[in-house]
Amino acid sequence: MRRKLSFLFLFFFLAFMPFYAKALSPAEILNRASECPQIELAEAKEDGSLVTIACYGNYQEAKNAMNTTALDNLVILENRVIIDAKYAVVDYDIDYPSGHKGYMDIYTTSSGSATNGYIRGGTPDEAAMIDVDYNTKRVKIKIAEITGWINKYDGSLKLYDIVPLVWVKTPQYYQVTDSSLVHYYPGNVYGTKGEISYAIDKKPVMLNNGTYYSYDGHYFYTSMKSLLQDYKNGNYNQAVNPNQPYYNYYQYIGFRTKTNYTAENIDQYIASRTSDKESKMLSTGSYFINAQNAYGVNAALMMAIGMNESGRGTSTIAKTKNNLFGLNAIDQSPGESANYFASVEDCINEYGYVWLAYGYLDPRDYRYYGANLGNKYQGLNYKYASDPFWAEKAAHYYYDLDSMFGFQDYESYQVAVLNNDYSNTVYAKKTPGGENISGYQYKQKGSPIVILAEVEGPAVNGNTIWYKIQADAMLDGNLNIIGSSKDNPRVTYNWDNNIVYVSAAYFNKLNAIDNNYPDSSLPETPSAKPISAIVTEASYQYGNGNIYGISPGTSVETIKNNLTSTGGIITITDVNGNTKETGNIGTGDKVNITSGVTETLNVLIKGDLTGDGLINSADLLRMRQHLLGTQLTGIYEQAAYMEYSTINSANLLKIRQYLLGQTDIDQK
Repeated sequence: MRRKLSFLFLFFFLAFMPFYAKALSPAEILNRASECPQIELAEAKEDGSLVTIACYGNYQEAKNAMNTTALDNLVILENRVIIDAKYAVVDYDIDYPSGHKGYMDIYTTSSGSATNGYIRGGTPDEAAMIDVDYNTKRVKIKIAEITGWINKYDGSLKLYDIVPLVWVKTPQYYQVTDSSLVHYYPGNVYGTKGEISYAIDKKPVMLNNGTYYSYDGHYFYTSMKSLLQDYKNGNYNQAVNPNQPYYNYYQYIGFRTKTNYTAENIDQYIASRTSDKESKMLSTGSYFINAQNAYGVNAALMMAIGMNESGRGTSTIAKTKNNLFGLNAIDQSPGESANYFASVEDCINEYGYVWLAYGYLDPRDYRYYGANLGNKYQGLNYKYASDPFWAEKAAHYYYDLDSMFGFQDYESYQVAVLNNDYSNTVYAKKTPGGENISGYQYKQKGSPIVILAEVEGPAVNGNTIWYKIQADAMLDGNLNIIGSSKDNPRVTYNWDNNIVYVSAAYFNKLNAIDNNYPDSSLPETPSAKPISAIVTEASYQYGNGNIYGISPGTSVETIKNNLTSTGGIITITDVNGNTKETGNIGTGDKVNITSGVTETLNVLIKGDLTGDGLINSADLLRMRQHLLGTQLTGIYEQAAYMEYSTINSANLLKIRQYLLGQTDIDQK
């Protein structure tokens, strides 16, 4: 009896468990019997098989039938090879033979020779399929924001396979959690290999928790079919955020910025992320900070690239050649071609100066597509790496560093991005509306600028606002580009002098507090109350990205109710991005206020140096530690000033007197 029950249990378990049949391989399709002598229209089945629908005398007849038939999973075969599909992805994971250049070109048209980038298969290895040119055998794809055409063959080497959507078991996807955005990269689309994942940013404000698909990193879909339909139609109408494109702060912050983190912070982070005591990334924090200060290149961004390129300092190239950044490690012969450096410090300095300041960040350089990590459409990733998601993987390490120390860098700069592709139009100028800086212009859509101030100037397309920005180029005292000097003495980047102007007409400003979407695409409500009014009418203070005037011991519920009553839609998160519903509101928490637009304000309670919302002995101890050398930073440093302009023993006395009930701490 027991044996019979076991058998029945096994039967029902097998009958109702999910079943993922293996799709036919290209070789199996080629050997599959077909009654069609040449062109076949077939339906791809979920069990991995193909069922013939009809035979046709030419491709165009089959294409017309495929497009007008209600079935979704249709494919066209020629000589038993899939050459087109109604909804599909392109698998381009190619094993390149020795001596091959190691990547495939992306062409701007289906037949021309002009290229628009290049890619290499890996993890992941699929792109969205948009169209096919039967005559040239090129397929139109979208991957990492770039759209273009790739060849079917390079000589006898086949460069891609078309995989109908019904056979795709594991496409790449994004997962949104309460605190973060994670990109999952599968080993292949068939689900026969594992996957890796990278947390790349905080939770985007326009996305709810869940799973999404995207091949540009800006617009997200809950359905692959809807995504492919929009890509084919050239729009984003079915995206969950059609009017609010997402921008990853770490991919779009320009290199001409400074991190708030110290060399010690960087060293601590790297040490926590590698168990290899021989890692070449260890104890490099001071080298990155020194290169940042001398050559004008963000130390955290350089560190993030180094961690990504060198396998956290453990790659063979890093260990044998002190090369942290894959410099000259070309796809054809990475190990042999990679540059050698006498020391890791030499490598970092040469990278910051020769490769970045006078290379990828120099507007005159052929590799300049924007001074940010970017993607395969713009930024460093365009020319730096064949991996379409190289920039995103590097951004992970910056995000990871920032999250470890309470997001002191996140949204610390006002960023705007070029709103279209331009040529000979958007020049950096020495003064608002004044003289062009020869050789310095913005061309590639999405290229970022770091805004230092907004000033009035001559109208451009009806817009009189000019942005005062940190220059990408190395400029002299007359604001002309300084020629490259790759030998000593090297030219240093003058942070105070390298200031230029561009018209606001050409840029979409990413929200000053929340850099997740351009303000030009926000669905503004004409009657919406300004965020500042919502804050001040609730008897709090608003300014410099902070909300203050909050009494110690104020509960989350109280501040949320007060701000809601004055017209805001309120969510509150802690320093790690987790939603906060109860307890005290504390320094470092964030108040997200929506009223037509959304702003995220940092909570500042003077005297609350630990973020628990109280002023107690823990804050007194933290003040002592600061005076002894363990520095407060970011919002916690601001909380230490109280009524004094510097942090000194008077601040310590102020907290002590407060604890004794002898004085109060003015929160306004």
